[in-house]
Amino acid sequence: MKDSLSLLLTALVCAAGAGLFFKYLGNDAVSVIMLVTLVCAVWDNARLRRKLRELGYKPEGKRTWF
Repeated sequence: MKDSLSLLLTALVCAAGAGLFFKYLGNDAVSVIMLVTLVCAVWDNARLRRKLRELGYKPEGKRTWF
């Protein structure tokens, strides 16, 4: 019972947060989501390339500036 109540409360908080996010940002909400996704993808790519270099592998491709 306690677990299901906390799960329901968490779902309500997430739904309210999502509703407020889209209410205040309106049409720009999709742009913000895409920008965050792009920044995270670039950051993750740089992190993985750095890890490959530390392990001794050279990343393939022309873009090795990360």
